[in-house]
Amino acid sequence: MESNTSTSQNSYNPGGTSYSTRETSGTADSVGAKVSSAAQAVKEQVGERASETMDQAKRKVGELYDSANRSLNQQYDKAISYTRENPGTTTLIAFGAGVGVGMLLISNLTSSRSRRGRVIEPVMNAVSTLASELFR
Repeated sequence: MESNTSTSQNSYNPGGTSYSTRETSGTADSVGAKVSSAAQAVKEQVGERASETMDQAKRKVGELYDSANRSLNQQYDKAISYTRENPGTTTLIAFGAGVGVGMLLISNLTSSRSRRGRVIEPVMNAVSTLASELFR
């Protein structure tokens, strides 16, 4: 018995050309390798783009956080310096805010809506206006 390791012929010959099994197998392997390498390249490109996008998003969030933190610190410093320069006014603002909040809490416990409208709303509006003008 002779081993047939040379190229064997396919019996199916639709176009009049003959392809050996090895040639067909080799072609399929090379096409598979090309598809695999193309898929790997696409995967790497998508990974790189995703990484770049994440880095940009992290930088942007960091910048926004720093900006908000600076602004908040500036406002805090303004409030602290105003409190140190005007302790009497600050005490009156805190007292008025406490009275206003207390009135709101008391009015919620009672059912008299007319007193809330006559007293609490003007007090709270005055205190909030005063506070907003002082901290500009």
